[in-house]
Amino acid sequence: MIKILAIVAIVIVTLHGLIHLMGLIAYWPLGKLAELPYKTTLLDGRWEIGAAGTRLFSLVWLLAGLGFLMAALGLGLGRSWWAPVLLGASLLSLMLCILDWRAAFRGVWINVAILLGLLVVFGLRARPAPFAHFAAPTSAVQTMIPPSGLPAPVERFYHLVYGDQIPVYHSAVLTGRGTVRTMGITFPARMRFSHVAGQAYRHYMETNFYGIPIMKVNEWYLEGHGRLELPFGTVEKDPCVDSAGNQGLWAESLVFPAIFLTDPRVRWEPLDENNAYLYVPYGESEQVFTIRFDAQTGLLTHFETDRCRDAKVGALRWWGDVVYDKNQFGRPRYLSATWEDEGTPWLVFELEEIVFNADLSEYIRQKGP
Repeated sequence: MIKILAIVAIVIVTLHGLIHLMGLIAYWPLGKLAELPYKTTLLDGRWEIGAAGTRLFSLVWLLAGLGFLMAALGLGLGRSWWAPVLLGASLLSLMLCILDWRAAFRGVWINVAILLGLLVVFGLRARPAPFAHFAAPTSAVQTMIPPSGLPAPVERFYHLVYGDQIPVYHSAVLTGRGTVRTMGITFPARMRFSHVAGQAYRHYMETNFYGIPIMKVNEWYLEGHGRLELPFGTVEKDPCVDSAGNQGLWAESLVFPAIFLTDPRVRWEPLDENNAYLYVPYGESEQVFTIRFDAQTGLLTHFETDRCRDAKVGALRWWGDVVYDKNQFGRPRYLSATWEDEGTPWLVFELEEIVFNADLSEYIRQKGP
């Protein structure tokens, strides 16, 4: 649906831009157009601008037209600059149509419609304020020696990031902002993911419009069972949700990957020189991830697994990417998640704060941030 709307918008904006080129032809003038008869006055004859002013007026029509065409091109190519370019072109066009009301009044309503659409676009681009710092007492982080016999890319990764001492994290609170796609619309969001390492999590997310929360989601994975409190209902006691919740638990743990060595239930198996299998516990069984390590940096950059999306669709390939902080080697900065039938991330999470080893025994069962 969103793709169809984008195509419709591209067509409308392109046609609107081409129509503006008629202003150049009529008012330079380069030809005669019945729809735009040549004149040297604006505001229905109230403002005399002369031949030179009319020629300048025609160039402004050209500028607006080129702006619309550029915006349509940017939208088609998926460039973010299309929106401010379209805003400028629409405002310029609106001014032109008001000045030449008798001949161009229809353009006013087209521009108003475009500006209303842009009002939504910019609202979906406005980044929300960050959550307040997670203030809670924390315990000291102990360390352990990494185990031997790890697959080569796994051993290289942990040596690069942690050296010969692996931190032991009992809990982690991940706070940040990003985007969440729901019902085909990508919303700016702020998020707080709280983990009892390898055991449970609580997600709190707010999607926003102009920084105002419009949808709040509380989600838990406790004692092997998932529960989602959504604005349109609660989902629980669902084997698909439970299975997916466990995979979400371990996928998010890639932000603090020490847990994959410190938790004795987790095991690694070799695949090739840049990939390995990660087996994580799920009840009495296991779930497996394929983990990719960058050949140049040695860092863990990608995961894949089969994950249950819902009872109707069943399991789909689900993957994510980890992007690291440019100023701090080995510190994850972005985490994304993608379903194979969508092809682009439905979630992008920018990690802004991480707090380790806080007591979450009560907090993880609460609601809100």
